Amino acid sequence: MFEVIGGILFWTGLLGLLHTYIFYPLSLLLLARKSPPPPDDPVEWPSVSILIPAYNEETHIGAKIENCLALDYPAEKLEVLVGSDCSTDRTAEIAKSHANSRIRFFEMEQRAGKVGVLNRLAKEARGEIFVFTDANAFIDTVAVRKLVRHFGNPSVGAVSGHTSMVAPSGIQEVRGEGLYRKYENLLKTLESNLGGTTGTYGPLYAIRGELFTPFHLDGRHDDMFQLLRTVEQGKRVIFEPAALAFEETGASIGEEFHRRVRIGIGNFQTLAKMGYMIHPRYGATAYTFFSHKILRWISPFLMLAMLIGSLALLHIFFYRAVLCLQVLWYAIAALGGLLNRCGIHLPGIILFYHFTILNIAFLLGFFNWLGGARQVIWRRTERKPLA
Repeated sequence: MFEVIGGILFWTGLLGLLHTYIFYPLSLLLLARKSPPPPDDPVEWPSVSILIPAYNEETHIGAKIENCLALDYPAEKLEVLVGSDCSTDRTAEIAKSHANSRIRFFEMEQRAGKVGVLNRLAKEARGEIFVFTDANAFIDTVAVRKLVRHFGNPSVGAVSGHTSMVAPSGIQEVRGEGLYRKYENLLKTLESNLGGTTGTYGPLYAIRGELFTPFHLDGRHDDMFQLLRTVEQGKRVIFEPAALAFEETGASIGEEFHRRVRIGIGNFQTLAKMGYMIHPRYGATAYTFFSHKILRWISPFLMLAMLIGSLALLHIFFYRAVLCLQVLWYAIAALGGLLNRCGIHLPGIILFYHFTILNIAFLLGFFNWLGGARQVIWRRTERKPLA
């Protein structure tokens, strides 16, 4: 019986990890259609509301507003809404100084978190299309056009943009995050061609205003929530790689670690509340949500299952060999962490460390969520303004 349980744990962990990181991307390459040609620009562009939630963003908010005003989109069709979540710095002062007929500023009466600010801004928005973006991310001049042109197809309900992560100047240890985002963007492209992407990043995505669902104040993943709700309402979600946003990573793996713990809390809340989206009635979305998201979120448990299963079956050579490989993996990751503390960043080793530490972050996110934590009132990851 002990061996049976060990075998189940080992193979569940191994197959789950192989599927989400190897078999799933390969299946997308086999199943996904070629990327369709980009749609033509509409005869008349729809009105757009850009929603920017902010908390203590004095170093970014002025440049962010100027960035939005410089977008290549008909000025009379574009409005920018900035919401401050009771910022304690000069965010409100700077945003108010930019206020005009196209820039509207709103101050929350009490802390409500990112989702609370977005709910308020969405209620005030006048545009047919809502574009969500972060205060510390900068949008390529033509990005909004690239997103909005897809809404000429009535089957499209939401469009996710491409976020390019930029490591701070001279900082090597967080380059793994940039490589991870490149990999994620490739998966999103393939998922979109298949017809079922579910992932986006806060820096840039758009939905039809009529499809907006007020965010729940329970900590579930705010960006993904809108995309899943769009699918529930019978519309497609697609990825537009030519719609670029640029965001700087945290200055250290430590900062990214804490951010991932907070993301993990929201991920497990989303799983608890919206896990039903893996039902086959949601088609390709069910497959991508399970393979790309859920299995990724529970990867720490799959890794632990492999480790425990290997230990339970040590008397069998195959499992001893795999256990040695796992120990080697964690040893290389630990070495990467040690070298990182010493200021030495070897590209190959830092990827082992990056992968392992971020899975530990998800594991901590799970236990924080289990203990009742909800990621509603945000904490900023300090970043410098992008040049």
